[in-house]
Amino acid sequence: MKTSFFQLIVRLRLSVFMGSLLCLLLASGASAYAAAAADNNASNNASAPPAAAPAPSTLDSLSKVLQSNPAAGSLVATLIQAEQKNSKASPSQKGFIGLISNSLDVFQTHLRQAVTPETYWTQQFSLAWQDLSTILERQDSETGLQVLANFFEMLALFGVVALSIQYIGRRAHRHFKVDTKLPPDPSTKELLLYILRHIAPILLALVVEISVVVSLASSQGPSLGRTLATVLLYTLIGARLFQALCAIIFSLSHGGHRMVAVHIIYQRAWSLLYVIGCAGWLGDALDNPQVNQIIGVHLSSVVATLSSLIAALLGGWFALQYRRPVAHIIRNRPLAVRRDHPARMETLEVVAAFWYVPILLLSISVSVATILDLSSNNSALNHALGSTALLIAMFFIGALLQRIRSRKTAAVAARRQSPYIRRLSNVGFSLLQLALWIGFFELLTRIWEHSLMEFANATLIGQMIVSALGKIGLTLVIAWLVWIMLDTFIQEAITPTRNSRYARKNPSTRMRTILPLLRNALMLLILTITVITTLANLGINVTPLLASAGVVGLAFGFGSQSLVKDLITGVFIIMEDSMSVGDWVDVGNGHAGTVENLTIRTVRLRDSNGSVHSVPFSQITAIKNDTREYTYASLKLHITHDSDVDQALRLMRETGAEMLEDRRLRRLLQQPIEIYGVNGFDLNGVTLLAGIRTKPQTQNEVMRGFNLRIKKKVDGDPRVRFATEWTTFPLTTAAASATAVPPEAAPDSPPANAKN
Repeated sequence: MKTSFFQLIVRLRLSVFMGSLLCLLLASGASAYAAAAADNNASNNASAPPAAAPAPSTLDSLSKVLQSNPAAGSLVATLIQAEQKNSKASPSQKGFIGLISNSLDVFQTHLRQAVTPETYWTQQFSLAWQDLSTILERQDSETGLQVLANFFEMLALFGVVALSIQYIGRRAHRHFKVDTKLPPDPSTKELLLYILRHIAPILLALVVEISVVVSLASSQGPSLGRTLATVLLYTLIGARLFQALCAIIFSLSHGGHRMVAVHIIYQRAWSLLYVIGCAGWLGDALDNPQVNQIIGVHLSSVVATLSSLIAALLGGWFALQYRRPVAHIIRNRPLAVRRDHPARMETLEVVAAFWYVPILLLSISVSVATILDLSSNNSALNHALGSTALLIAMFFIGALLQRIRSRKTAAVAARRQSPYIRRLSNVGFSLLQLALWIGFFELLTRIWEHSLMEFANATLIGQMIVSALGKIGLTLVIAWLVWIMLDTFIQEAITPTRNSRYARKNPSTRMRTILPLLRNALMLLILTITVITTLANLGINVTPLLASAGVVGLAFGFGSQSLVKDLITGVFIIMEDSMSVGDWVDVGNGHAGTVENLTIRTVRLRDSNGSVHSVPFSQITAIKNDTREYTYASLKLHITHDSDVDQALRLMRETGAEMLEDRRLRRLLQQPIEIYGVNGFDLNGVTLLAGIRTKPQTQNEVMRGFNLRIKKKVDGDPRVRFATEWTTFPLTTAAASATAVPPEAAPDSPPANAKN
C-alpha cells in the first residue's frame, strides 16, 4: 500500500515530539542550573574579599634570587617541561563527543555549585509553614471563631444574592416563555440567553461580594475569613465560567458529523475541565498582592505555584487523553466547506494531527522550568495559563463570528441580495478575522512580557518591517477588491437569474464564450501587477525584471510562431462568433462534435461517441456549424412504382399537420411542412421529398417523429406501399419461380428442373 506524504508526517509526529521534549528538558535544566550557579558565583565573589596584590619589593627580591641562583633557574625549567608533557599526555577532546563531554563536565560543575531544587523547595515549604503557623497562632485581630463566622457570612451573602438573581431570571423566562437550555446548534440569541441564565447571576453575586469585602476592609480592616471566602468563590466561579465557555464552544461544534466526539468529551472530560478551571483560577486568585499580605507571601506563592502546576499538568493530560475527539472536532466540517475549500481542509487535517503536540510541549516545559528555575517559579506558569486562556477565548470568538456569519448567510439566501454586497461582506469578514489574529498575537506577546507594537514603533527595523508589510497588505487588499468586483460582474453577466427585480435576458453563447476568457486575462493582469508592486515594496528593483521580461517575450514570440498563430486565429474566431460553447461543429479532418470549451489556443469537442477532440485553432480551415438559428429536417418517402403518388403526398401532408399539433414536437418546429414532390426514380420505386424547418440540433428528433407516423399511415392505406428490393426487383431464378407458385398447385406441377 502506498503511503502519502501526510501519513508519513503523522507517523513521524511521535519522534518529533520526543526529540523536542528532550531538547526542552535539557535546555531548561541547563539554563536553570547555569543561572543558579552564576548567581552563587556572583554572590561568592561579592562576599569574598579581593586578593591582596603582592608588594613590588617582594617581586623584585624574588627576581634577584632566581637570577643569582643557577639551581633555581634549572628548577624552573624542569617544571616548565613537566607541564608541557602533561599537556601532551592529556590533550583536550575535540569533535561532537568532546563537545558533549565538556558540556557534561560544565553541567556537573554547575550542579555542584548551584542550589538544588530540593533545597530550594524545602526552604519554601518551611517558610510557607511558618506563614501558616503565624495565621493559626495569631489572636490580635480575629479569633478562629471570628474567621469561621466571617467566612460563612460571605458565603451566605453570595448565596442570597445569587439565588435572588436566579429567581428573578427564572420568573422572567417563564413570563416570556424562553427556553434557556443550550441546544446542539445554538443561535446567537440562544447563546446570550444561556450566558444570562447560567453565568450572569454568579458573576453579579461575586461582584457584590467583592464590593462588600472591600468596603468592610476599608472600615474594619482586613479579615482572613472574608479573604478566604472571596478566594474560594473566585475559584469556583472561575471554574464554572471556564466550563460554560467550553460548553459553548462544544455546542458551536456540533455540526459536520462532530456530535459523537462532543458527546465523548461531555461524558468523560467534563469533570476534568472543571478541575483544570479550579486549579488555574486558584493560582490566579492567590497571586494578588492584597491576598498575599493577609495570607502570607510564602504560603500564597507555594499554593499558587502548586495549583498552577496542577492546572498545567492536567491540561497536558487532557490534550494527550482526548486528542482523537478534539482532532475529530477540528477535522470534520460541513459538506459545503469540504467541497468548496480544499486548501482549508488540508490545513485542518494537519492541525488536527498535531494540535496536542504544542500543548504537551508547553505543559511539560513550563512545569520543568517551574520546578528547576529557582528565581521565577510562578511567572512561567502564569504566562502559560494566560496564553491558554487567550487561545480559548480566541477560538470562542472565532466560532461565534462564524456562527453569526452562517446564520446571516442563510437569512440572505432566503431573500435576494446583491451579489456585490454578499461578496464584499465575505471580504470584510475575512479582514475581521485577520485583525483578530493580529490582536491575538499582540496580546500573546504582552503576556510573555513583550510587545509587537513596541517593537514596531521603537526600533528602526520594526518600522521598516511594518511599513513594508502595510504597503504589501494594502496592495493585496486593493487587488482582491478589484478582482472581486470584476469577477462578480462577469459571473452575473453569464449567469441568468429568475428574480423579477434583477431580471434580464439569458446570456448569449457568445458572452458565455468570451467573458470567461476575459476573466482569465484580467486575473493574469491583476496577478502580474500585484507581484510587481509587492516586489517593489520589498525594495527590489523591478526595472531589470521588466526589461528581461520584454526580451524573453520577444524571444518566446519568435521561437513559437505556431503558438502565436493559434492565439491570433483563436482571437478572430471568437470575435467573429464562428463557434460558441454548446454548438455542434465540424472543423474538418474528421473532427466534429459539441464545443465544450474554448481557450485562447484550442477548441475542445466531444463527438457522439463521447470522445474528446482538442483541436488547435491554426489547424481549422473551415467551420461547419449546425446550431445557428435553424436547421432543416429532410423527410423522404420511398414507394413502389404502382403506388398512388398523390395519395402518398397527401399522407405526408397529413403527417406534417399532426406533428404541428403534437405537444412535444410543435415546440421544435418553426414552420409547417413543405412538400417538394417527386425527387427521383430508381429500379425499386419512387422517392418523394419534403422538408420542415426546425430549431437547431432538433432535426433528428423531428425526422424520427415523422417516420413513425408515416409508417403507420402507409400500413393502413392499401394504395401506397413501401418500395423494397425483395418485392419490386424481378425474380429470374427457377427457385424463385417455384417459390412464387401457389401452394395448392405446387404438388401437381413438376419441378422446373425435372428431367424427361
